[in-house]
Amino acid sequence: MRKRDLAILMLSAFAIFFSLQHEGDFSFKEAWFHLSDEYPIKYEGDRLPPPIVADLNGDGKKEVLIATHDAKIQVLEPHSRRVDEGFSEARVLAEVSLLPDKTRIATGRRAVAMATGVIEKTYNKREARMQVLVVVTSGWSVMCFDHNLKKLWEENLQKDFPHNAHHREIAISISNYTLRHGDAGLVIVGGRMEMQPHVHINPFEEIEMAEKKAEEHRRSAAEKDESENVGTVDLRHFAVYAFSGRSGELRWTRKKENIDAQTSDAAQLIPQHNYKLDVHALNTRHPGEGV
Repeated sequence: MRKRDLAILMLSAFAIFFSLQHEGDFSFKEAWFHLSDEYPIKYEGDRLPPPIVADLNGDGKKEVLIATHDAKIQVLEPHSRRVDEGFSEARVLAEVSLLPDKTRIATGRRAVAMATGVIEKTYNKREARMQVLVVVTSGWSVMCFDHNLKKLWEENLQKDFPHNAHHREIAISISNYTLRHGDAGLVIVGGRMEMQPHVHINPFEEIEMAEKKAEEHRRSAAEKDESENVGTVDLRHFAVYAFSGRSGELRWTRKKENIDAQTSDAAQLIPQHNYKLDVHALNTRHPGEGV
């Protein structure tokens, strides 16, 4: 073996040994903390939204936005300390209340979803990109705040959803896309609501529901087809709303009711077990096509 080859092998072995000894040479250390109180929730969808890391005022420094159980949004200043300084509680830069201006009622005002984004179009890369904050509350109030947490607009959508229903999922999208001339950005809010009939309906409605279900079972037994059941309770309601980013004016909406649950029952999916699917398949075949 040549000396050059031996030197290369020794250098490679040393490099492998050094890499293995320093593999994953990084660590996480506490920089700051923020205390929050635990609060009992009734539905899974009532949990507070996760914190958001964003640069609201476009100064190049990130802020942390958190929602509280007392219907507030707080802006925290994350700071990094040296290793020998330890860590301390984050400083609250600002906070805004989600309660109504006139009547300080906390019911339905707790945040369940929030997002940040830019609604103004900027053509200069050096120009600061101010962001807005959009919050959806448990009572289906949609609020938009500017980078200083000043409320720009508020819309309530509770009337569009069934009574005694709670939200299951909520999504927010913020962009600088405009639908009409003169608008500034677009805010899209979509959500799915679910009802809890056994918990919320009154006794008279429960009796009527039981009678309808009994009638459905009788029809199902007679016709051997559950897909023709009538009188079922609408347990799902989905809607999407698009607002002008600056004014909050409604630009379009789309609603979907009677959303059927996805089923894995063979009687509903396999033609051999569902005559309607088999008939549909026969009707779609071309002349001369075999079964």
